[in-house]
Amino acid sequence: MMIGNIFQNLYSIVDAMVVGRYVGGGALAGIGVSMNVAMFLTSALIGLNTGAAIVIAQFFGAKQNARLKSAVSVSIIFLAGLSVLLTVLGIVLAPHLLWLLNTDPEIFDDALVYMRIIMCGIPFLSFYNMYVAYLRALGNSRTPLYILIFTVTLSGVLSLYVVIVLGWGVTGAAASTVFSQLVAAILSFVYTRRRVPLLQVDKLTFDFALLRLILRYGAPAAMQMSLVSLAHLFITRLINSFGSAAMAGITAVSRIDNFAIMPVYALSMAMATFVAQNMGAGLEGRAMKGFRNALIFMVAFSVCISALLMVFAPQLISLFLNQDDISSPEILRIGQAYLNIMVVFYFLFGVFYSFNGFFRGVGDAIMAMVFPIISLGVRTVSAYCLVGFAGMGPEALAWSIPIGWGIGSLCSWLYFRKRLWVGKVAT
Repeated sequence: MMIGNIFQNLYSIVDAMVVGRYVGGGALAGIGVSMNVAMFLTSALIGLNTGAAIVIAQFFGAKQNARLKSAVSVSIIFLAGLSVLLTVLGIVLAPHLLWLLNTDPEIFDDALVYMRIIMCGIPFLSFYNMYVAYLRALGNSRTPLYILIFTVTLSGVLSLYVVIVLGWGVTGAAASTVFSQLVAAILSFVYTRRRVPLLQVDKLTFDFALLRLILRYGAPAAMQMSLVSLAHLFITRLINSFGSAAMAGITAVSRIDNFAIMPVYALSMAMATFVAQNMGAGLEGRAMKGFRNALIFMVAFSVCISALLMVFAPQLISLFLNQDDISSPEILRIGQAYLNIMVVFYFLFGVFYSFNGFFRGVGDAIMAMVFPIISLGVRTVSAYCLVGFAGMGPEALAWSIPIGWGIGSLCSWLYFRKRLWVGKVAT
């Protein structure tokens, strides 16, 4: 899981590094704004893919192959239609969405170009995610990883070529990402057609009963991801109020942050599986021991990562900067101040996601979804309050993150201590 997450995140990291170093801070800021808008528009698709994968996994386990193929057909029709609709809406509404986010005029054009090109890749990304989810539902996690590694490498090489050699700037970075997504979709489809007969659909058919079943499992995940993305848009609007240097600095730090905390995410998911297996077997004591050990390790790992990031913060942020850009010193200053505040509290993230993994493991999926939403909501509100009432600058965004983690951890601990999760294991 951690290897897969590393390569998944490399898509955005490579784009940001290439554009930041070889185009400039304004272009880096433009990518930061447009990617948050694109994530908001595609978040529902990702959640619905999850629902389709659950349905397909259930039919696979029950050996209902005919219904499995019907579910694949329904999800292809529904998600393909939805992805095309989102692509059109994203392209048409792009300037209005960027305007609503108070995007700096200096970076508006770069953000608009990048976003419109990235939106063209939504159908390819949706198709790839569809088949990856289906393959994993059938127990094949290696092939999606190999395809991901290849396409991320392809995207990185293409980005370097079109930006540095051809001088295409933001346009080239976005185009290379979309092309690699197209290749990933084609490879997934070809592999499935040749190697996985269960997922081969010769004739597309539509079944409203199966669509309702997919929505039943996918709608909660889609709602959660949409709410999370919406909160990120409010945060993006606040960052934009401080200018393009702040957006560029925080964009660079967010890429570093996502990479640094990835092992904690992976361990949280692995621990959820461990807890689920032991609770299912009636071994609550062993599940609790696993949870405590994971909690200690996640906190210790978070502290180590905090120390490393504090020492190497300038060097890491500089990877995203063009030293000839006049705005680079200001971007570095803002980014370093932001990162140094946030990483001190990484241990809270370890605590928060240890509880989140436990709740998933015991079958309390609702609260595993609710607490992250509460945490992000608190972060958003506190950021606006720190700026509006305390008169803080970009550092308010950094302080709001541990406030959200802290409240989320406190709520999770109280829920855990009161044992309100008991009885949620599937029987």
